[in-house]
Formats: sequence, C-alpha cells, structure tokens
Amino acid sequence: MTIKIFDVETGKEKNKKIEEIEFKEKEEDLKEEHYMLKEILEQPETIKKAAEQNEQKLLETAMEILRAKNVIFTACGTARYAAIVGRYLFSRIAKKFSEVIMAHEFQYFIDSVDKDTLIIAVSQSGETADVLEGVKKAKENGAKIVAITNVENSSLARMSDFVFYLNCGPEIAVASTKAFTGQLVILYLLAFATINKIQACKIKLKNLAKKVEETIIKNEETLKKLAVKLKDRGDFYYIARGIDFAIASEGALKLKETSYIHAEGMPAGELKHGTLSLIEDGTPVVVICPKDYTYEETLNNAQETKVRGAFLIGVSDEENELFDSWLRIPETEEIFYPLLTVIPLQLLAYYISVARGNNPDKPRNLAKSVTVK
Repeated sequence: MTIKIFDVETGKEKNKKIEEIEFKEKEEDLKEEHYMLKEILEQPETIKKAAEQNEQKLLETAMEILRAKNVIFTACGTARYAAIVGRYLFSRIAKKFSEVIMAHEFQYFIDSVDKDTLIIAVSQSGETADVLEGVKKAKENGAKIVAITNVENSSLARMSDFVFYLNCGPEIAVASTKAFTGQLVILYLLAFATINKIQACKIKLKNLAKKVEETIIKNEETLKKLAVKLKDRGDFYYIARGIDFAIASEGALKLKETSYIHAEGMPAGELKHGTLSLIEDGTPVVVICPKDYTYEETLNNAQETKVRGAFLIGVSDEENELFDSWLRIPETEEIFYPLLTVIPLQLLAYYISVARGNNPDKPRNLAKSVTVK
C-alpha cells in the first residue's frame, strides 16, 4: 500500500519518514475486568517510572522556568487539572507565579505571548488539536515550549524544545488515570529542580508509590459498597481547597466521564456563592480534606453542606464525625497529598460506572485523543 502526504495549505506532496513505535499492550494482557481498573492499580509503578527523568534536562528546564517572564500551562481536561497542581507547586516551591489556560481558549491570549514566555503543554497523546494549535502560535511568537506527554515522537514532542515522557506505557481506557499521576510526577520534579533538590524529590516520590498501593488496598471494599449505595444519585459535588482543588475537579470529571452522572468540582469556599442552594437531603458531597493547612476551613465548608442534608464522603488521613463515609489516605507531606487523594476518587468513579452497567473503558461520546477542534 502506498501512502502519500500533502501539505494542507500548499497542496504539495511532502516527504515523511516512517517510524515504527512499539506498542506492547495486548488484549490478552488484561487480567482485571477493565483497562481502567488495571491502569488505576498500576499507579504505584507509574509513579516510579515517571520519576525516571534525565536530571540535567530537568535542571535546564527549571532554569528556563525561573528565567521566563511568563510561564503558561496549556492543556485540556484531565491534563489541565494536572497543570493546576503544577501551578501550585511552582508557586509554593519555586516561588514562581504561573497561569493555566484551557488549550481551546489559549489562542485568545496569544498576543501576550513572546520570546520571554515559557509554555508548558500537557497532553497524554501529544496529538490534542487545541494544544497543538496554541503551541504552534506560541512558537511563532518566539516562546519556548516544554512538552509533558506519553507518546514518543508525537506531534507535540516534535514541536517542543524540551520533552518529558510519562514512561507509563499505553493507556487504553478513555478516562485517564495513570497518565494523570505521571504528569503530576514530572511537575513535582520540575518544581523541585528549581531549588536543586531533584534527588530528594525522587526519594519522596518512591515513598509515595508505596502509600498509593496502601490507599488502594485500604479503600477497595468500602468503595465497592459505596458505589452500590450511590449509583442512582443524580448529582455529586466535590470540594477542596488549595492544591487539592484540582483533585476535586478531576474526581468530578472521572465520575462524569464514566458514570454519566452530573458532578461538579470546586474550591470549597465557592459553595456559598451559589452551589449551596443545590444541596438537599442525600446529595453526595465528596470533601477532600487531608490534615494540612486547609483542613479546618474545608471541614467548615463541609459542615455547611451537612446541615442541609448532604451525604458526606471524606477523603482524609484523619477520621471526622462529620463523615458519613471515610476514604482513608496515609499521612504525607502536604504538597504531596494530590498523589494520594486522587486514587480513591478514580476508584469511586470506576465502581459506580460498573454498578450502573456501563463500560468505563469506552464512555459514550468520548474519544481517547481529541484530534479535532
């Protein structure tokens, strides 16, 4: 078979080198009921593999982050929530302010992008159309590009000045899980590289991998029962503060993607600005409140939903009498909680999807890689 490739603008034929990319995943490799579950369970190993990054490249990229006048993340969906965690890490560790812009909105901000701008583009596939369009325009304006992706030689990788691969292997399920944790790992490494503590970060991440495994084991049976109890509810609300706000949004997205249940994730402080009017008897509210600097304030917001009848699901390393159901996570350093708090939320979405008779690997109307605008 002969394949010809033409430039869409000029109509002229282009010469392209064919490269073979190894794809190891096979249908018979699936031992769990679904790929989504398999990929959730792989995350302790995902964290370790994603941490296998070239330290010199991390340091060089960290210097570009610190030198840049503007640092902008661009991403969509799950990758955008990873980027929001990255924004908190850069602020907290590197003392560097950055912004996160949805890729499909990025073109409307392109006039403020120049040679003093660093773009960090996050995309599991490296083929997300909106991300690629924004990156192309940013390059034309002189910006440097850092790519965080899972696919070698993807379009995004080829367009970028620095590329970091997730090393997590193919992700088959449409709803991203292990790629998300891989993206977080690289963002942690970049943040710690800005203060020249890469090795310390890698040690912390290795310890976190064990705690992720512990989180899965401790919560699996609770989550299965919780899924059966809540599978017919029409609305879920996920709340958190600080760095875990992004995890609340990601948890809600996973539920929407796989279970077709309306779900919203938001900063806990936003409840009083409208959402409290939607809370009624039995409404599931997932409160992500590890014992960190946000704990007391987040619990106060959770109490506001509880007195209005909410069924409160706490994700925390400390039990509280407010919780109707407690999803336990191990204690860790406060900036690393996102790698733990996201795990039970992924499993909750998975088990509710299965309890509703859905196929969590192939949600309706959704595709793994969004290659159209």
